[in-house]
Amino acid sequence: MKILEREIGSLDFAENQTRTLPLPRNYAYRRLNLTLVADVYREAGVTGGGAKDSAPAQLVKNIMIRANGRDVIKNIDMESLHRINQIAHGIRPQIAAEGWEGYAVIIVGDKIEISVSACIDFEMWRAIRPIDTLLDSAGLATLELIVTWGTGNDTMNDAYDPAGAGVTVADAKLWVSSVESVGVPAGTAFMTNKEYMIRSQVTAASARHQIQMPVGNLYRWLILKTHSDGDQVKTILPFALANQNTITLQAGTEVFKYRIAGTLSYDNRLDYMIEVPELLQQGAAAAIDHRLTEYPLEGYYVLEFVKDGRLTECLDTSRLSSLELILDVAHPGTEDFIDVFPCELIRPPVTVAA
Repeated sequence: MKILEREIGSLDFAENQTRTLPLPRNYAYRRLNLTLVADVYREAGVTGGGAKDSAPAQLVKNIMIRANGRDVIKNIDMESLHRINQIAHGIRPQIAAEGWEGYAVIIVGDKIEISVSACIDFEMWRAIRPIDTLLDSAGLATLELIVTWGTGNDTMNDAYDPAGAGVTVADAKLWVSSVESVGVPAGTAFMTNKEYMIRSQVTAASARHQIQMPVGNLYRWLILKTHSDGDQVKTILPFALANQNTITLQAGTEVFKYRIAGTLSYDNRLDYMIEVPELLQQGAAAAIDHRLTEYPLEGYYVLEFVKDGRLTECLDTSRLSSLELILDVAHPGTEDFIDVFPCELIRPPVTVAA
């Protein structure tokens, strides 16, 4: 198979609206690359608050890949996708938002250009045979990238009323390119690499907060994301001398994972080479401020099943009647949530010879 890389097109920002980009149906998709570029500003006199993680990714509220008008293969927000890419590939995708994130007053009455990238993977990352999960578009009736846009205020956290954030999007565009394989042998059957989100609200501290997981297919991994009042936090699954909150994955009495959340996040940093670097020292553009703290990726926890790249190690739930996450959670904020992002592999249908 040969590799084809090409520009697919772009989608223009439309606040709180959905836009669709038809995707070519010639070859087998390895990846779609996404780059969001936005001109934004805050209204004069607006102060306070701060940007959410990976802003301005929140302008893309949801990304969906849909085949044949009904089969949803990917369904995820760009903020989470950006960080999941960092976990999967060991490096954070491009982000250029120095003028936006973390400042109480950003640029008053004047727009700045910021950008952020992410990718939608079809080929399996960190696998011995990444091509086992290509998306072969030949023969599909339709294949669409469906984007739901958010608002400028969605990029700001909930430390104050986000409706008063005063963020205006002067212009924004999402650019889309592809990496495809040409010359797939006739009759090749691929597994479907399906990614989506399950959201569970935390309304009280509990040692047995339960999240039911779908059964019937294979799981490459489960990623948990904890966020409170709009920000990723480690306080929903806290880790300290006084408390070691746990994550358990089990089916009936069979336990597949039992981890202390804090130590799991530290192990994830090493396993996936997740760097959370310090900022450049002020006034010294070439110097890095190395401190005595090396952070994990706050608010993210990876339950991995494929440790050596062989997809035969995936968790097979085809014979399970149930599968649940049981979490020992705190309730630190007003709006606390746990999002679960499964990577679910669906086997190709078995063909019976006539």
